[in-house]
Amino acid sequence: MRLNYVKVNPVENMTIFVMDPVDSSQHKIIANRLMDYNSINGEQVGFVEEPRTKKGKALNTLRLEMMGGEFCGNTTRSLAALMVHLKIDSIPRNGDVYSVILEVSGSEELINCQVKTTDKDNEYYSKVQMPLPNRNSKTNILFNGELIDMTRIDFPGITHFIVEDNDVNNKEEFFETIKDKMDKEEYDALGIMFYNSKNSFLRPLVYVRRTDSKFWERSCASGTSALGVALALQKGGNIEESIEQPGGKLNVTVFIEAGKVSDLYLDGEVVIVSEGIVFV
Repeated sequence: MRLNYVKVNPVENMTIFVMDPVDSSQHKIIANRLMDYNSINGEQVGFVEEPRTKKGKALNTLRLEMMGGEFCGNTTRSLAALMVHLKIDSIPRNGDVYSVILEVSGSEELINCQVKTTDKDNEYYSKVQMPLPNRNSKTNILFNGELIDMTRIDFPGITHFIVEDNDVNNKEEFFETIKDKMDKEEYDALGIMFYNSKNSFLRPLVYVRRTDSKFWERSCASGTSALGVALALQKGGNIEESIEQPGGKLNVTVFIEAGKVSDLYLDGEVVIVSEGIVFV
């Protein structure tokens, strides 16, 4: 099978877009092959499709279907940047800022993005208005004889657990403990965000259920958003934070009204790396 693809770099959360129509029954197989070291090599795969909803069709936009049906903020804002890169005429523009609306798996609502051009024709800054969390809670789990405190943030399409980085020595074993607990629930993807609060440094570990794929991601948009929500609720007010991760910085902005999250934004750099044909 020959497929047209584009590879992008949203703060080193390496992402592959499949640009040709592919039956959803083949998503898992294709995604796992494309992510492999012997192929294009990446952390996640998004399939670019025609819109399914009336609103999406009316706006003549595109749909992003993630490899596991999950929601991914980095891939969403990357597709918005790619649409600007491809010079799609229907995108509204105000100066050097483009407004892109997308359908995205894991979200019932259309997603708004703002893309800014730079002096390089393959580099952009892309901001995504993230879906609001369904719930947030303080929780803990027994791990190697100790109770580990965590914050759980549930977004449409992905659930994140935020834990103090220094509280967990064996992080792979800790992941398996969380996964065993989550296997009793319905979810598309889960992330464990190991956060060093002293250094404001985040190490994201993300698992996608449908593809049974786990990655130490170089950056994670929804995980950064989850951390931002936790920090804002802890503060009891709005925050704007730059969170350092292995791949670089992502910026999160959270607005709080009446003790609840009212708006949530995530932004950072997106680089178009390559495009061409891949054999699967």
